[in-house]
Amino acid sequence: MILVRAPPVIDDLIRLKYSTSETVEKISQVQHTLIKEALKLTGINKAVELSWIADVPYGTGMGSSGSFLVATLKALHALSGQEAAAEQIADEACHIEIDVLKSSVGKQDQYLAAFGGLTQLEIDRKGRVEVSRPRVSQAILKDLENSFVLFFTGISRSSHQILSKQNRSTNRGDKKVVNGLHFIKEIGHSIGQAIVKGDIKLVGELMDTHWQYKRKLSQNISNDRIDRWYQLGCDAGALGGKIMGAGGGGFLLFCCPGDKTEIRKVMKKEGLRELFVNFDTEGVKILVNF
Repeated sequence: MILVRAPPVIDDLIRLKYSTSETVEKISQVQHTLIKEALKLTGINKAVELSWIADVPYGTGMGSSGSFLVATLKALHALSGQEAAAEQIADEACHIEIDVLKSSVGKQDQYLAAFGGLTQLEIDRKGRVEVSRPRVSQAILKDLENSFVLFFTGISRSSHQILSKQNRSTNRGDKKVVNGLHFIKEIGHSIGQAIVKGDIKLVGELMDTHWQYKRKLSQNISNDRIDRWYQLGCDAGALGGKIMGAGGGGFLLFCCPGDKTEIRKVMKKEGLRELFVNFDTEGVKILVNF
């Protein structure tokens, strides 16, 4: 969530409050690169105060940087009196992260944060994104939501190293990595089909297949502790799961349609804290503007 306060303020300073605080006179002095580029893109260069509140910390594989930037752009556009659609916000966020800042990220986090809900993205070789909504009943969505349990490993990390290495391997045509990514894409399509049919058991099994392939893409995606936690979760009733995001830490998601008492007991004993979540259906939005 982002809180924005614009004029009337007593001066022309730019005040920013996130995990730290900044008070500067010019955009060029802003240290946070995502905020700096969002201010530049929206043309807001003075007399503004912005504060951010987040549920999860940076570096946990939950798309926090993409969500942070999408929310910031939405708020700044509203401050300028502009009604920016989800596609515009997502495209601007991708432009900042990928084209301007040259970050090794994809486009899924920004688009999902902007659109919300169960969303399917088709991204072509030129980077163009087609957004669609699979037709899934509310009953199936609720069953799917109830099947997931999410635990924080206590490990925060930057995805840059993992994704940069993966990008280099892909660009030089590393067959192991490229074939693995193609297979993972096909698993994604299969998971989408299983969701539409309401086959939660198959969703969990495909998640396990996905994870087993993903962890082979780089030695930084998993480690002995993550492998141990994953196996303990499966032994406690989960059908499958994955480390969220690029890997290496962050949140561990399991698909466990049955009783969750045992998996919660096991993860708690291991020191992992559960985060209770619900599906968002709206994407980025303005809560109040006055």
